Amino acid sequence: MPSDDRLFRERLANLADRAAPPSFATDRLRARVRRRRNVLAAGAGAASIMVVSLVTVAAAGIFGGGGPITDTGATPRPSTPTGSTAATEEEPGVYLCGDRYDHPGSPSEGILTAEVSSVAKVNSHSGPAVTVTFVATRAVQVISSPPSLLQVLYLKDGVIVGGGPMVNNPGDTRAQSVDAIGYGFVLTPGKPHQQQLGPRELLCPSLTWSEIWAEPNRYEVAVVLGPLEDRGEDLVINVPLPPPAASLVVKAALPG
Repeated sequence: MPSDDRLFRERLANLADRAAPPSFATDRLRARVRRRRNVLAAGAGAASIMVVSLVTVAAAGIFGGGGPITDTGATPRPSTPTGSTAATEEEPGVYLCGDRYDHPGSPSEGILTAEVSSVAKVNSHSGPAVTVTFVATRAVQVISSPPSLLQVLYLKDGVIVGGGPMVNNPGDTRAQSVDAIGYGFVLTPGKPHQQQLGPRELLCPSLTWSEIWAEPNRYEVAVVLGPLEDRGEDLVINVPLPPPAASLVVKAALPG
């Protein structure tokens, strides 16, 4: 009769022969790994969001703003209060055909004196060539519009009948403008400077140069300059805005 030890060994061998090869539940293992990775990723994402939020809050605290930081280098523009003078100020007028221009003329302003030194007839079908002479009591650099853009008016009994470059036809009240700065010349005491303005061809409706030159004594030329800005070494002649807000208005009759 076999011993107990022998019988135990035979039973173990029999169990080993019947046992299947060892295996793992890999599907379940992979699922557990995936779940763990998702939990780790979610935790890392939350940590990243928290870091970004902390940086944003810190930046806002450094720059002293509770909201987004925009255009920190810009100078804020002053706002115009409702109902203020700036908000209700009317646009300047225009030089309008048929309007009366009653400015008496003032050839001197501060250190500067001007005069219409020549009004020359070119022909019977165009405007006169106008020359203005400037004199100063001290050395100065004059800054102004180019000569062709200095304002000229043709007047008949004090009423605008032409000129330019800023003259509107009747009923046209659109704003007028020209280059305020784009030219310069030097004046010294005792040395006048002449500006050849050339002709201004615009005439108001129902008027021709032939009619004007037929009776030139009824018309005059007005050169309108200013206002002036004395800046020491520089003297700025700005664009004159109507009505007669001008520093210098010099007039001359048309040649007969």
